[in-house]
Amino acid sequence: MSHHDILGAAYDPNPFVVDQSELKDRFRNLQSIIHPDRWAGKSEELQAAAAVMSARVNNALHHLTSPLRRVEYILEQEGFGHREADSFDDKELLMEVMEVHEDIANAQSQAVIENIKERNSVKLGETIRDIEALVGAKDWPAVQAAAIKLKYLTGIDAAAASWPSHVHDH
Repeated sequence: MSHHDILGAAYDPNPFVVDQSELKDRFRNLQSIIHPDRWAGKSEELQAAAAVMSARVNNALHHLTSPLRRVEYILEQEGFGHREADSFDDKELLMEVMEVHEDIANAQSQAVIENIKERNSVKLGETIRDIEALVGAKDWPAVQAAAIKLKYLTGIDAAAASWPSHVHDH
């Protein structure tokens, strides 16, 4: 079963479009039935089966709630996974990403970091909308390139979020 099947999300016409609240509701409903704690005291086989099912449901939710993990999963499902080195040559994006990481490393205030986060958030939103359209069009090579961009932008987001503001506040 695919992650979409497990959580009752439609794969067609566009597997990138998922309703987050429906996913979480379905997850809670499934976990109320299969969570290993509910099977304590039953046979070892039933406990083991519940543990496996619970892990599968957790994994499905983990992949489908994150735009980056979701698009990487879809690319794998479509036979386009793990090829980023072959198809990525956006030197301009790489330079931009390196510059932003340098800006984060050299930031002297939380205000600078907030500005970087805001600019990056806009780019993340645009990239996610692009991916949605490209997945809908089943343009897998373009989806791959957009997924790599999303990966870099997500990295910027994580770097900005973990910026050590306490180092600069004396």
